[in-house]
Amino acid sequence: MSRDPLTEPDPTTSGHRREPGRHRRRLVIGALAVSLLANVVLIGTRDSGGIGSWRSQAGRLAYLSAYDEALAAMPSHRAYDVPTDFGTVRGYLFASPTVEDRRTNTDTTPIVLLPGWGSGTPMWQINLSGLVRHRPVYALDALGDAGRSIQSVPLDSAAAQAAWVEQALAGLKIKKAHIVGHSFGGWSATNFAIRYPGRVASLSLLDPVQTFGPIRASVVVRSLAFTLPLLPDSWRDAALADIGGTEQIDRNDPLTRMVALGNQHFVSHRSFPSRFSDPQLRSISFPVYAAMAADSAVNGDPDKAVARARRLVAGISIRSWPGASHSLPMERPAEINAELVAFMDRIG
Repeated sequence: MSRDPLTEPDPTTSGHRREPGRHRRRLVIGALAVSLLANVVLIGTRDSGGIGSWRSQAGRLAYLSAYDEALAAMPSHRAYDVPTDFGTVRGYLFASPTVEDRRTNTDTTPIVLLPGWGSGTPMWQINLSGLVRHRPVYALDALGDAGRSIQSVPLDSAAAQAAWVEQALAGLKIKKAHIVGHSFGGWSATNFAIRYPGRVASLSLLDPVQTFGPIRASVVVRSLAFTLPLLPDSWRDAALADIGGTEQIDRNDPLTRMVALGNQHFVSHRSFPSRFSDPQLRSISFPVYAAMAADSAVNGDPDKAVARARRLVAGISIRSWPGASHSLPMERPAEINAELVAFMDRIG
């Protein structure tokens, strides 16, 4: 008897909770800024031929405890473990009460969320409730990263980074989707979409890294504050302000704790992504939306990044958000969600 390639762990149901307030959003933003900073340096200094792993079982269990607590605050969902050639991918389906199973996405094209590296599915906690009211939403934990996906083969090329996403979507029986990515997840989304355009209804990028502009040198310098433990806390605070727009971190918040524990205890072996070439961006034929943060430090000159995108990607809907940091989707969730929903509704 053939086995269904998609295995379902216990379906998880959690109640809807009140959207986080502005103060808590800023604390979460700080945590995600730490994640970005750590990944900028660590990904660039580790070899790409290994498999991501935990430094200790105790660290893994502490991380998973925080992960589960953060996930419990998200809308009702079902969890799936999808076998691929590169390992087992953990995926989640978040849907309104009228959407009972993944196969209902034949009626409505679903959204697929790809997280920033070092954060995992719970990073979408602030944005998710505003999206799930309109479409089924899938979220994937990235292979080779902290989370509940389990890597078994090195991800040593951009082609491999795209292939696991393709195999995960095929295993979830998603024929076509609106692909959304933030930060390094924006790079992952673009990398996948360029290589597998037949799976893409649209591509939405939220201040993507290494996509339209290069990472600013100051980000790399600031990142050293999170890899050299003897540097003063004032350097770390300045780094948070520079990248994430806040100097505050609340270690008691589950999402904040999850991100911190992931960066502390998980060792990734991904290669640092190359910026997409002009021919690669010109090859894009599907609808693209991009929100760029005017005060972001990860895209060199944000205005030049916007200009390059408009020059190379036909029909792209892109604008710069004044006063926004790299944590744009968490800083302005209502506005970003509204633009994403409107963009996708125009496509179908």
